[in-house]
Amino acid sequence: MMGDQELVKKIQAEIDLRFSQSQPKKQNTSIKVNTVLNDDSSSAISVYEFLNKAIGEDWWELEFETIEKLLWINYGCALEEINRDKIWAIRHVCRSDGAFSDWFEFTQVALSFSGSIADFEYLRSPSPGMIISTVKSLNHIRPDREGFFGNDIIKYICIILRDNGIYTPPPSLNYLISEEMNKMISQEMRSQWDGVLTKLKEIVEKKTGDVEETIIDIQAKRILKAEAAAIEYGSR
Repeated sequence: MMGDQELVKKIQAEIDLRFSQSQPKKQNTSIKVNTVLNDDSSSAISVYEFLNKAIGEDWWELEFETIEKLLWINYGCALEEINRDKIWAIRHVCRSDGAFSDWFEFTQVALSFSGSIADFEYLRSPSPGMIISTVKSLNHIRPDREGFFGNDIIKYICIILRDNGIYTPPPSLNYLISEEMNKMISQEMRSQWDGVLTKLKEIVEKKTGDVEETIIDIQAKRILKAEAAAIEYGSR
């Protein structure tokens, strides 16, 4: 019912390896500093790590105006809209547990982390790739949470995946959502989980490039696309 856990772990290890390999090499130069903050595609993790080093690990306790002044005085960096919104979201995550329990807050954080800017007037749903990347980023920024998310967040993630045609828990989220997704998905589809994971593993390891129009292959392709998008969001 819950899928092949060993297979999930192998796929997750491969995805995590590729994620770590895609992370930018750390350099303590002013060019690197300015690139991180002036690049709209910088990941939430890279921005968070930079602020820890540039201002101090308790930077999120400061008023936002103070943060902007310190960045300008020390690095000549004037924040643009996307990264300003991203820093607001990171600061909020450091100061509140809301993104781990409230689906609306989680949505706004996911949009900000992905560079799409939070929208409090119109409800926009994050993509599966944004969700996977956001969960990884939240766990990195708040290790004290030990990967714990409230039931509303877990259900919300399952609904977003289901609405995007993903009926098998992606390896990156398997530990978090498999139990809840097991309740939402039909028995017929649940019986395909192991086959989907096996196909995904073959594609990731490049043992096969053939993708047919079958339930298993389509699911594997959709999960791969979501995992790849998450790596892109988290590696910049």
